[in-house]
Amino acid sequence: MTADEELEFLEQVLAPGQLNKVQKLVFQQAWEGYSYKEIADNFGYTLGYIKDTGSEMWQLLSETLEEKVTRRNFQTVLKRAIRQKSQSSTTLWNPRHPRFEDKKAHLTDPEFEQLSTNSYPSALLLTHCDWGEAIDVSAFYNRVAELVTLEQWIQQDHCRLVSILGMGGIGKTALSVKLAEQVQDEFDYVIWRSLRHAPSLHDLLADLTPFLSNQQEVKLPESVDSQISCLMKYLRQHRCLLVLDNLESILQSGKRTGQYRQGYEVYGQLIARVSDERHQSCLVLTSREKPAEVSIREGDTLPARSLHLTGLQSSAGQRILNEKGLIESDADCYQLIEHYNGNPLALKVAATTIRSLFNGDIGAFLNQGTVVFGDISEILDQQFSRLSELEQQVMYWLAISREWVTLEELQEDIVPKASQRELLESLASLQARSLIETNAAGFSQQPVVMEYMTEQMVKRFYDGISAHELTFFNHYALIKAQAKDYIREAQIRLILQPVKEKLLAAFANQHNLENHLSRFLVFLHDKSLGSGYAAGNLLNLFWQLHSDVCDRDFSNLSIRQAYLPKVTLHQANFAHCKIEQSVFVETFGGVTSVAFSPDGKRLASSDTSGEIQIWEIPSGKQLVICKGHKHWAWSTAFSPDGHYLASASDDYLVKLWDVHTGDCLKTFVGHTYSVNAIAFSPNGQYIATSSQDATIRLWNLQSPADLSQAIAFKSRFGVVNDCIQLLGHQGRVWSIAFSPDDTTLASCSEDQTIKLWNWSTGQCLKTLNGHQGWVKSVAFSPKGKQLASGSFDHTVRLWDVETGNCLRTLSSHTSTITTIAFSRDGDVLASSSYDETVKLWNATTGQCIKTLHGHSNRIWSVAFSPTSQWLASGGDDHAAKLWNVETGQCIKTIKGHTNSVMAVALSPEGHHLASGYEDQTIRIWDVSAETCVQILYGHTNRVWSVAFDSQPIRNGNSAEGITLASGSADRTIKLWNWKTGRCLKTLQGHDSWVWSVAFHPQGQHLASASYDRTIKLWDVDAGKCIQTLEGHTAPVVSVAFSPNGEWIASSSFDTTIKLWNIQTGHCLKTLLGHSNSVWQVNFSPDGQYLVSCSFDQTVKLWDISTGECLKTFEGHSGAVVTVVYSLDGQHLISGGFDQTVRCWEIVTGKCSQVIKGHTGLVSSVVYQSAPLPAHVTNQSDATSLKAIPPQTTATLFSGSFDETIKRWNLESRSCLTTLRVPRPYEGMNISHTTGLNEAQRTTLRLLGAVDDKS
Repeated sequence: MTADEELEFLEQVLAPGQLNKVQKLVFQQAWEGYSYKEIADNFGYTLGYIKDTGSEMWQLLSETLEEKVTRRNFQTVLKRAIRQKSQSSTTLWNPRHPRFEDKKAHLTDPEFEQLSTNSYPSALLLTHCDWGEAIDVSAFYNRVAELVTLEQWIQQDHCRLVSILGMGGIGKTALSVKLAEQVQDEFDYVIWRSLRHAPSLHDLLADLTPFLSNQQEVKLPESVDSQISCLMKYLRQHRCLLVLDNLESILQSGKRTGQYRQGYEVYGQLIARVSDERHQSCLVLTSREKPAEVSIREGDTLPARSLHLTGLQSSAGQRILNEKGLIESDADCYQLIEHYNGNPLALKVAATTIRSLFNGDIGAFLNQGTVVFGDISEILDQQFSRLSELEQQVMYWLAISREWVTLEELQEDIVPKASQRELLESLASLQARSLIETNAAGFSQQPVVMEYMTEQMVKRFYDGISAHELTFFNHYALIKAQAKDYIREAQIRLILQPVKEKLLAAFANQHNLENHLSRFLVFLHDKSLGSGYAAGNLLNLFWQLHSDVCDRDFSNLSIRQAYLPKVTLHQANFAHCKIEQSVFVETFGGVTSVAFSPDGKRLASSDTSGEIQIWEIPSGKQLVICKGHKHWAWSTAFSPDGHYLASASDDYLVKLWDVHTGDCLKTFVGHTYSVNAIAFSPNGQYIATSSQDATIRLWNLQSPADLSQAIAFKSRFGVVNDCIQLLGHQGRVWSIAFSPDDTTLASCSEDQTIKLWNWSTGQCLKTLNGHQGWVKSVAFSPKGKQLASGSFDHTVRLWDVETGNCLRTLSSHTSTITTIAFSRDGDVLASSSYDETVKLWNATTGQCIKTLHGHSNRIWSVAFSPTSQWLASGGDDHAAKLWNVETGQCIKTIKGHTNSVMAVALSPEGHHLASGYEDQTIRIWDVSAETCVQILYGHTNRVWSVAFDSQPIRNGNSAEGITLASGSADRTIKLWNWKTGRCLKTLQGHDSWVWSVAFHPQGQHLASASYDRTIKLWDVDAGKCIQTLEGHTAPVVSVAFSPNGEWIASSSFDTTIKLWNIQTGHCLKTLLGHSNSVWQVNFSPDGQYLVSCSFDQTVKLWDISTGECLKTFEGHSGAVVTVVYSLDGQHLISGGFDQTVRCWEIVTGKCSQVIKGHTGLVSSVVYQSAPLPAHVTNQSDATSLKAIPPQTTATLFSGSFDETIKRWNLESRSCLTTLRVPRPYEGMNISHTTGLNEAQRTTLRLLGAVDDKS
C-alpha cells in the first residue's frame, strides 16, 4: 500500500480541501519513514513548521476516524479504517482469519459491482495471504508470553526483522504460523514460506515478488542486488509480513554457526537489507542457528530482534504427555519435561518409548539412566537405533521423497520388496513413535526429522561409495527421476550434491573421483544386484559431475531412477539392461498445443516437427507417437469419448488418429493454407478447423456424404469437399471454440475481430470488436455465458455472449497472448504468452492470481485437466509442463529434443558451409573434410538464417576477418568471425523473430527481415540500424540484395514481393501473383529477374523491370520454402514440404530432376560450383570460375528438418555426403533391454540409439 493510495482513501472520508499541500507532503514523507527534521531539511521548511503541520493533521484524522492517530500509529489506524469500510459493503474471504469459517465465499453480482466501482483502490480492501505449506496450528500449546512479545515488536515497535530461534522440535514453525495469523490484519500482504527444500534466493524472490506486486512484477532483473531491490520496493510501498521458516536448511551444518551453504550466501544480503533499509514491512525468520547478519544488527531498541524460544512450560508439556496416554504424578511428569527442556517433539517421541518399553512408567524410564538431553538429534539417534530394518527403510524413503507418500509408492520404492502387511505394521509403529505424520495424502515427516534423516543418509551414501560397499547404495536412490520437478530439484540440492561435494573433498579432485566411480561401475558388473538403484545412482553422480558417460558399459545392469535428459550417451552400452522409473530426453520440437483426455489420464501434445505425442499423466511416460504431418502441427484435441485425437498442421491437412495405436484413421483435405486450430463439437460428431486461408470448416465424422442434405445453405456458407465452410473473416482465423451447449461456434482472426456463428445454419450471429491487434485465442466459459479472448495487443478480454459487450479487459502480459482456457468451474482463467509466462486470473474480478514461470521461450498453449487440479503448458523451449493449479508449482517437465537444420550458406571461396540450427547454434563445416570445424554459441533461440559476407577480402584486410551474419528467433542478428568463433557484434532492433539476413554485395550493409513486418538496413561496421522499411502487412520472411546493390527484394506472409530502393527506402514495386505466403526471393545473377517460392506450392519467375510474372513452375506437392539460381542463371533449385529437391529449366519451365532422400521438409538449398583452389586470393580470380559448366562441377547442399545436410551430385542425383550433428544417444546400445514400451524404444532410436531386437 502506497502513501498515494492512502491519500486517495483520505480524500473520500475528509471534506474536500481539508488537507493542504504541506500536510499531504508531510503525510507522504512520514509514510516513507522520514523524520520531521529530514522532511524540513529536504524541502526547505523550518522544523517547527513541519511539527505544527503534522500535529494539526494527526488531530484532524483522530477526530474524523474517532481514534487517536499519531505519527507512530497512523499507518495501522488507516488500514484498519479502510478494511472496516470495505467489510461494511462486501464479504471478503480470508481462510485463516478467525472471523471467517467458511471454506469459500463468493461475491454476488451486486457486491462485485459495488466493489468494482468504489472510488478508493480495490487493492486496499483486503489482506492478500499466501500460506504456502504452513501447518495447521489449531492444536497450539501455550506460548502466550512469546506471542505478546512478538506482536509488540511487530505492531508497536515496527521491527523490520524478527528472528525466532531455538533447537529442532521446540515449536518455532507453529509459533510463526500462529503469530502470522494473529497479526495478519495489520498487513496488506502476508506470505509464509518454508525453506526446508533449500530454494535458491532467485527462486524465492521469483515467488515472493509477483505476489507482493499483484503479479505486475513477474520478470526479475538479472543481478541479485537488483532482484532484492525490486522486492524492497514493494516492502516500502505496502506493509508486508514475510515469514521464512527453517532458515537452517540453507546454513552449513558442521561449520561455524550461522555460515551459509555454498551458493546461498546471497540470503545474507537479503537479511541485511531488510534490516537496514527504511520500509514498513517485517521479515520473520525461524532457525536453529542465528545468521551472522542477525547477530550484528539485533538489539533491544533496534529494528532487528531475536526471540530465543525455550521449552514449554510444565502445564503445556503435561498436556502433551496426557494426549500420549501417560497419566502419571505431577512430579514424574515435571521431571520428564525438565529432562527434555520442554521440547514438544522430544516429549512426544519419549512418551512413545515410555509406553512401549516401560509400560507407561515415567519413573522407570528416568531411573534407567538416560543421558542429559542436549539436542533433538540425540533422542532421534536413540529412537532410530531401536527401529526395525523395515522401519529404518521407511524413514529413509520418506526423507528421500520429501513430501506426502502413499503406501503404494513406498511399497514400490523399498528394496527388497516388503509385503503390504509388514509395511502397514511398520508405518503404524513409526506413527505411534511420533516419527512420522499421516494425513489423507499419505505419510511424511516433520522437517526436523526429515533433516536428521537426510544428514544420516548423505553420510551413509558417502561411506558406501568410498568403500565400494553396495548395500545402502543399491537399496536407496539419490534422487527420484520421476518425482515432481520441485521435489527432484530439492533431492539434488540436499542429497545428490552434498554427496558429490563430500566425495570431491575426499578424493582431492574430480579426476580421482571419476576413476574411483569407474572402478565402482566395473565392481557392479561382478555383483548380482537384482532390481536395485546402484547403476542409476552412478549415472546420476556422473551427470552431477558433468563427467563423460560416452562409451561406458552399463550392460546387464538394472537402471533405476536415472535422470538422463541432459546426459549425452554416445556409444554407451545398455544392452540387456532392465530400465525402470528413469527419464530420457524425448524427441519432439517446440510444443504448439496441449490437450487432456476427457478422463485426465493422458495428455496430448503437438509440435514443430509435425508429430503428436500422447503421455501418461502424471508420470509423463510416453504412450504413443502419431506421425504423418510434414510440418508444424499447430493444434490437437481429444474427442469427447477419448478414443480419437484430431490434429491440424501447416501442411494444410487435418488428421484423425487412434489414441491407442497412433494410427492415422482419416486425413481431411480442403484447406488451402496452414490449419491453425481444431475442436470437436461437444457431441463428438463434428470437427471444426480454422485456417490461415481465412476460412472455418466443419467436418462430419460419421457421414460426410449426408452433410449437404442436413444443412441449409446460406450466402456465407457452402459445402466444399464434404465439409461445411464458414466465410466472413478478412484474415487468418487463428482459433475456434464450440459453446458448451453445441449451438454456437466462436472464431477469432488477424482481422482483430471475434465472430459468433450459428454453425448449423452458417449464420454469423455477432462480431465482437475491441482488440487492437490480431485475436489469437478464444474460449467459452463452462456455462457458455462468457467468452474469453487473447490477442496480439497483450490483453485478455471477457465478453458477454448474449449481448456481445466486453465485460472486462485483463492486462498484465507483456507480449502476445497465445491461448486461454477456463477451469472446470469457470472461476479461474489461464492464459499463455510469448512473454514466457502463464497467468492465472480470477475470472470474476479480473485479478491476476498467479504468474507461472519455468518456460524459457514463448508459450504456445495451456489446458486445464478435467478436474482443474492440473494445468498443462507447451512452449517453444521444447517442453511440456504440468502445474499444480493451487500452488503454482511445476510438478512435471517433459523435455524434447529435435535439431532441425533451419538454413545453410556457402562461404565465398566454397571451402566451408555454415548451418543454422534449432538448438540455437551455428556450425561451420569443412566441405572437403566433411567435418564440423567450429560451433558458434550465443543465440538463445532458433537460428533462422545465415549469410557469409560476399567480400571476405576487402580493403586489403586478411581473410581471417571473414564475417558471418545470423538471424534468430531471439530477435537479434549476430556478426561473427566464424574462424575464431567470436561474436563481433549483436544487432538489436527487431521486435520479433529475424527470419532472414543478407549482405550487400560490397559487404558494408546488411539487410534483415522479421516477423515484426519490417525490413531493416544495418551499417555492418557501426552495428547500427540506418533504415527501416515498412509496407508489408504481415511478417516478412525473406530479403535479398540485387547484384548491383541498388535494390532490396522482400517477401511476406501477405503473399506479396516488394522491391525497395535502398537509398530512399521507397517501395518501387509490389509483385502480386502468389496466393499464399512467399517464403523466399532471390535475384538472378544478372539482376534482371527475381525468383520466388511460396506456400501455394509454386515457384515463380518475375521480370524486375515490368513486375510481370514470366513463368510459374508447378510440381511440388507441398509448400515450397527455398529456391536459388544456379550460378549460370539457367536453372532453379527448390525445396519444400514434400521433402524433395527439384531442379527446373528456366527456359522450358520443366522440372528436370527430382532428388529424394530427405525424410523431413527441405528448409534451405545452396548451389555450389567447384570450390576455389587454395591459391585463389581475390574476387577476380573467383569470378572466372563461374564459366565452368555447372553440369561438370556443380553440386548442391540441402538442409532439412530431418536434422541432416546432404551434398548431392546434380547429374547423377546421388547423395555424396550426409552431414549430421550427433544426436544425444548416438550409438547407444539398447538391444534386448526390458522395461521400455515401444513408443519409448522408438524415441531412443530416433535420438540415435541402436536396437537389435534379434
